Amino acid sequence: MNTDFPQRKRSFGELLFRYMKINRLMVNELASQIDITPETLEHWLNGEIKNPGCHHVIKLVSVFKLNDEQRNELFSLVGCYQFGVLLDLYRAENGFNNSELAQKLGVARITLTRWRDGVVKRPACENVAELALILKLSPERQYEFFLLAGCTPPVRLDPISGIIIDAIDTIETDSPSTDQEQFETRIEVKQPEPIPIPGIPITHPCQFFGQIAVLKKIRWAWRQPSALRHLAVIGDRRSGKTSLLKYLYYLTQTPQTDLRSEQPQGWKDWLPHDFQFVFVDFQMAVMSKPETLLSSILEQLGVRIHKQCDLIQFSTTLAKHLNKPTIILMDEIGRGLQAPALDGHFWSGLLALTKTNGNGGMNGKLGLVITAPKSIQILAQECDQDPSLFTIFGDSAHLTALTETEARDLINSFSHALTEADIDWILQQSGCWPALLQLLCDARLFALEDGDTTDNWKTDGLERIEPFLYLLNTNNTNTPSGVTFDVPP
Repeated sequence: MNTDFPQRKRSFGELLFRYMKINRLMVNELASQIDITPETLEHWLNGEIKNPGCHHVIKLVSVFKLNDEQRNELFSLVGCYQFGVLLDLYRAENGFNNSELAQKLGVARITLTRWRDGVVKRPACENVAELALILKLSPERQYEFFLLAGCTPPVRLDPISGIIIDAIDTIETDSPSTDQEQFETRIEVKQPEPIPIPGIPITHPCQFFGQIAVLKKIRWAWRQPSALRHLAVIGDRRSGKTSLLKYLYYLTQTPQTDLRSEQPQGWKDWLPHDFQFVFVDFQMAVMSKPETLLSSILEQLGVRIHKQCDLIQFSTTLAKHLNKPTIILMDEIGRGLQAPALDGHFWSGLLALTKTNGNGGMNGKLGLVITAPKSIQILAQECDQDPSLFTIFGDSAHLTALTETEARDLINSFSHALTEADIDWILQQSGCWPALLQLLCDARLFALEDGDTTDNWKTDGLERIEPFLYLLNTNNTNTPSGVTFDVPP
């Protein structure tokens, strides 16, 4: 089975067809609902028209009842992920016409129209704050609404969990300038319940098992804090790339008493206590634009910029405040390479900051760890980026399945003990891949809690892991000897 999953994101036409199929809408029906001709819709579907008007895309969001993440993916594909488009969407959701909203805000109707149409891309931040109140935006919506307007959000977002957190211990910078402020934040890492977490990355370091070879490579890359090296972590979908980055991000924020006795595995007694970490998830639409991506990085480092952030502003600010070894963890970098706004000029400028000399670099104090499904040079070429820009990733680490001992430790970490026969069967069918282990254990524990004493849970478990059986074909030396797999027909 081919496990080389391409990073090419779906086209607008492909995504449109998918949502039409989910909603069981024919071409004539959808065209009628969004006030276009069936011929125009056909052109969208076959790619002859790649960028329909944003007002039409807003109607599609309403017809398909998309959540914010699905909406942002659709907007990003057609260049509509902008402040003005979100403003028009939220206006419609709240039942205002342009005149009513302008009157409520106390501005001229033409002013609101210029914001909506993108003629003015950066309205006054006090107006953005008032709009957020009038439009009753949730904290999560406020975050991206302010960022896209070039304003400092009134709330902070945990870059990994997406949970809103408050900034505390605000400290003004030495500079009298009001363009930026420095602050410290603390993120509470809560102890999780001892249950399987199928389909989602870990939420606490104690949930992370194995990958000792990868962790040893990471430790080696960070052995000189003044000359940090850069590492690419390679793995298939569901192989645990995001969980690895979350483990690195949260590890130093977690009390030793909340970790397992053998943690941090592969590092002996060493921990990067003096390091600071930034997490960038390129699957979030807000990370597809330079200004919001760079602002997010600085904010995670405790520096808030009160104006639009470009590469020049970013590099000068970073040089001023980077006083300790800093690691930027970039998840699914393929999505970032595909973002039209993150072009070769952007990547060249950003990666230049990792130089170990003083010519535009950060004197070796800035390191990168990226995740990808294949070699970063190959991926860059496929995304029409210059592969030579990414030669800084001189080493890579490949994710593998757990050893049998590690897999047993994962299974035994759950609150309900399983029989040895059940454990052996789960090990055989999962190949010791964490994602498959979680699914099979979840099926078994559900059956036990439901009082089901039959073997029906095995059929359920095999059905649940079927979409991810490509992992079993990945080269892996950790799988227990003599293992056979009952692949569902």
